[in-house]
Amino acid sequence: MNYAYWQGVLIRTVIVILILISIYYVLEFTLPLLYPFLIGWLIAMMIEPFVNWLEKRKIPRWISASLILIGIFGLIFTLVFFIIAEIVIELTHLADLIPNFFNQAQKIFVDTFTKENTNIHRLIQALQTYLEKNPDHQKQIIDSIRDNASILAKKGTTMITEFLTSIGQFLSDLPFLLTVLIFIILASFFISLDWPNLKKNFIFLIPERAKNTLGIVLKDLKKALFGFIRAQLILISITAMIVLIGLLILKIPYAITIAFLIGIVDLLPYLGVGAVLVPWILYLFFTGNVELGIGLSIMYAIIVVVRQLLEPKLLSSNVGLDPLLTLIALFVGLKLIGFLGIILGPVVVVILLALHRAQVFNDIWKFIKGKKPNIPTTNS
Repeated sequence: MNYAYWQGVLIRTVIVILILISIYYVLEFTLPLLYPFLIGWLIAMMIEPFVNWLEKRKIPRWISASLILIGIFGLIFTLVFFIIAEIVIELTHLADLIPNFFNQAQKIFVDTFTKENTNIHRLIQALQTYLEKNPDHQKQIIDSIRDNASILAKKGTTMITEFLTSIGQFLSDLPFLLTVLIFIILASFFISLDWPNLKKNFIFLIPERAKNTLGIVLKDLKKALFGFIRAQLILISITAMIVLIGLLILKIPYAITIAFLIGIVDLLPYLGVGAVLVPWILYLFFTGNVELGIGLSIMYAIIVVVRQLLEPKLLSSNVGLDPLLTLIALFVGLKLIGFLGIILGPVVVVILLALHRAQVFNDIWKFIKGKKPNIPTTNS
């Protein structure tokens, strides 16, 4: 009897493992094929409250969906166009400043190492005297410098080649990306247009047990999705406001434009605002504008500290996760799949917690043990 029981447990465990593996491979195969429509579904789900609001004002659904999608994507394209235009203008100005920057950097470098009666000059003289007395060490140091210079040159060449290759790859992929964008827009429109029927038919096809579980998961996922977007918008707004106040205090021209661009750049993985502020600060120190460099450094430090303090708290309150759990999800997601993991990490945790609330893991364990699972309700 005991043998038969454990044999049944083993068989059911193998069944659960095979189902999970099958789900993984199905998702791995289907996601690259269906992701434009999944994105379209998410957009349709996000705009559904606004479409319903317009419908209640006697505006046809297709006009409501069209107006909202045109507004959203029109705003996105306007922002992208504005950012690209600003970048082109700033790059043009930068191209005019680069020769002067290198001339100043060269002058500073030459003055630093050739000016007499300085610590660096005395150190160079002492080093020359030592090398003249120790020719073997001189040869070793020269060989080491040559080898390191060769390594640096190869690394630099590789970085430049990869950068140019990535630009070429992006340009070659641009038609495909635009095509995907068109599919996303069309999918968003048609899904939104037929949302009530799709929702009714989808619910009708799902078994009652899965329907209740899916309802709990979708409810938590919707909360996490909107909460994450709200938290990111708050963080970007705070960053832009700190930058604007700092630039106004430092009396830097075009403060509003720069603050807006840095707020957008704050979405960049790893670097964030540092992608703009760090090169700017280094340039100021190299060109001798130490006071402004220190001011921007203080502003950058404030932004980093504020983001580190607020991000876990904002995500936890808006997404509905414990702050420590949110921090762990952010770090694990970032380490596993990069910037996308910052988004997917908390979402995965939300899904797992929703499955736990829906007693899915408990039911799987009961199935393995051969017991009858419970049937929760969406209000549990």
